[in-house]
Amino acid sequence: MALGVTSHSGLQAEYAHRHAAARSAMAAAGFSALLVYGDNKLYGNLRYLTGIFPDRGGWISLTPTTLCVFEGALVLLPLEGEPTLSLEPGLTIAQEPFVADVRAGSLKSSPDQGLTPRSLAKLVAEKVPSGVIGIETWDRFPTGLYSGLTQLEGVRLAPSTVVENLRLVKSDYEIGILRQAAAVGDKAHEVVVELLTSGKAMTEQELVRAAEYAIRRMDPVYEDSSSSGPAMICSGTAVGNSLLHPAQPDKRISRGDLVHWDLASRHQGYTVDTSRTRVLGRATAGQQLAFKVVSQVMDEVMKAIRPGMKASELVNLAAAVASDGGYQLWERFLGHGTGLDGHERPDMGVEDTPLAAGMTLAIEPRVVEAERHLIGTENVVLVTQSGGEALNRFPAGPLELA
Repeated sequence: MALGVTSHSGLQAEYAHRHAAARSAMAAAGFSALLVYGDNKLYGNLRYLTGIFPDRGGWISLTPTTLCVFEGALVLLPLEGEPTLSLEPGLTIAQEPFVADVRAGSLKSSPDQGLTPRSLAKLVAEKVPSGVIGIETWDRFPTGLYSGLTQLEGVRLAPSTVVENLRLVKSDYEIGILRQAAAVGDKAHEVVVELLTSGKAMTEQELVRAAEYAIRRMDPVYEDSSSSGPAMICSGTAVGNSLLHPAQPDKRISRGDLVHWDLASRHQGYTVDTSRTRVLGRATAGQQLAFKVVSQVMDEVMKAIRPGMKASELVNLAAAVASDGGYQLWERFLGHGTGLDGHERPDMGVEDTPLAAGMTLAIEPRVVEAERHLIGTENVVLVTQSGGEALNRFPAGPLELA
């Protein structure tokens, strides 16, 4: 599959636009600067502004009381002047940052090098001597870094959702990659169905690994996709009290099994998130009815998607359609925003955030049949001015595989 990669000049223009948009929102919010931290699990905001993602995690003891960590990075975006990217000592990056000023430490670095409480305080004093500094993902900002900033005079720290809000609506560049990611997910679905119909004996783990290999071999970016996954599966019984569980190496898939798989990976940094359900042979009457109800839920939700509709209203609609069909929406969960992070805003279960053209949602209605079969479908959906567009094209059915 031939998938395009954006030119370097195109990427530079994209990041310049993001910085400008962030500064405009900062000015409106009364911020003099933003601090955006990311580690090797939660890095969408950091990646959005810099193009880099921490892909390692760990620490080394330098003394009995000091550590050298290498799992996080931070960007300081001032209202005026160039942004600065600071790396925790020991962290190396394999991507080109779209920030010119990069400050790194080393395994032997002093407290003034790399991203440490002391060096961050010096950086802020240098670039933003006074004003209000917004901190993204406030609840996850490292305590040590925060404590170093509290000693500064003339600076006030405050929670910020500037970048988070910008990321709700995707640019044309991002939508193009998400279309590619959906096509990659569709190809992986093909691999799963081909294996299920091949007649070969296999385990859940073998099936999921084949799908993940198909996804990763089409990605021009080499990265660990664990922060988007792992892919999950349900082939008839719960594991650890969860129907949807990580693929098991000793759980065999047999003729007659209902298999529901949820693929979660990355393509060019953006999430591949899509699921399908099939029965390996004849489906029971209950399975056929449940599949019909899930299909009705998806159809009604897709018809309802439009700019201005509250995200939470989609969940209410999905739950009502499932109930009319004799089922409960599994976990009363319909989906979430998706993009650089696997799960992004809006969280459709709790947010009243109005939908807007350019948002991308992972819509994934599921129901449980006979207390052991999870049946559902998941597509990445683009909100457009005229409604919702499913970016995934692999067919939801038929349920039965010969």
